Amino acid sequence: MATRDLHSHIKTVTHVAAQAITATNTPASGVDTKGFEAAEFLISVGTVTNIANSPQPTWTFKLEDSDDASSNFEAVTDSTLVLTGSAKSPVTTPDASTGVFLTIDDAAEDATTYRVGYVGPKRYVRVVATAANTPGSTPYSVVAVLGRAALEPTAD
Repeated sequence: MATRDLHSHIKTVTHVAAQAITATNTPASGVDTKGFEAAEFLISVGTVTNIANSPQPTWTFKLEDSDDASSNFEAVTDSTLVLTGSAKSPVTTPDASTGVFLTIDDAAEDATTYRVGYVGPKRYVRVVATAANTPGSTPYSVVAVLGRAALEPTAD
């Protein structure tokens, strides 16, 4: 039986509420990490409707960060700022020019939850999903898990 308390040491933030999307989704604002030293993003992707079509539809995901809540976001391209410790393919270190760390382009890769950590210096972080070749309606959501709080126990 678990005897260590995780509940009082983390805060969860719904970054993108569960929804079906058909095109690129850029959240208007980022997750505010003030008061926390760790951020983990859980990206749940449902079944990609047109995954077997040609040309092959894809979803790509990248982190963007900023010092402002809703402006001046830039792709996180520095691999030392993104933790991709999951052995789950197709998560990779971020592309040095685009920041993309996850590309879903195969039926074996959808209907899964992926995770990525952020250890950068910026206060606001967001996950951007980009569609290519008409992937069709795809359910997805993003939840941020903030940890290493300056004040504990954390509030809901």
